[in-house]
Amino acid sequence: MTVPFRNVDFDSASPVDKWPAEAIETVMDRGALSDWRRLADAIRRNPWGPAARTVETITTWGEHDGVDALMASVIRRAREEVDLSGRARYARQIRSWRAQTGMTRREFALAAGTSASRLSDYENAKVAPTTNVLGRLRHVAAAHTPELNSKPS
Repeated sequence: MTVPFRNVDFDSASPVDKWPAEAIETVMDRGALSDWRRLADAIRRNPWGPAARTVETITTWGEHDGVDALMASVIRRAREEVDLSGRARYARQIRSWRAQTGMTRREFALAAGTSASRLSDYENAKVAPTTNVLGRLRHVAAAHTPELNSKPS
């Protein structure tokens, strides 16, 4: 750690998510690039975790010039990445279910009570289905594919 921590009693070798807010604010205020990288890495690992939430609050103060914008951007991109990867997982699962049934997109969508265009959005990871829709899609797949009835998903 390149930042001297005055009046903050904690172990700077501990995970950033365990740091007190004062330490995170000190890094944002007086840290070096290596310190900001460590903070950014913690945010990427846990975009809604304690460090990210603390940084999110600190950036609203507007006291750290470009560091506020940089860290806000790290938070936004890390959260977007989580959302994108989640949608991609749902998309793979939904495509797999439909393929196992042998149904066309239109048939599968109709059986699940949605439209073919909306199903296409799910299968191409443009949007994520609600849990209700996901349950209906799973139900249709299970009803048309006996082996899905015995497998938890």
